[in-house]
Amino acid sequence: MGDDLVTALEITVVGMALVFGAIVVLWLVMALLVRLTGEREPILPRRRPAMPTVEEETELRRRAAIAAVAVALASETESLQPHAFPLPPTAIVTAWQAVQRSRQLTQKGPIR
Repeated sequence: MGDDLVTALEITVVGMALVFGAIVVLWLVMALLVRLTGEREPILPRRRPAMPTVEEETELRRRAAIAAVAVALASETESLQPHAFPLPPTAIVTAWQAVQRSRQLTQKGPIR
């Protein structure tokens, strides 16, 4: 009995060592791939985009206001029209479930 227990413990230790060794190897492979394929920082810093002029900013605000009014009008006209409620999704019951449920109903009687 003692030899069987020692053999079982040896197999357990070897198996756990293999599992953790594989995890460490995968971790190292991922770290290597990230290091090799990662994006490099540019040598020159990126320049900030130029600030828009007053005329450009006014035009952007005007377009934003037009878009907001268009969305508000569209949502207002949609909410006034009656619409049908969507049907609930049908329950998908397999043949096995149907047989089991019918068997339960015949054994216990109808549910109130």
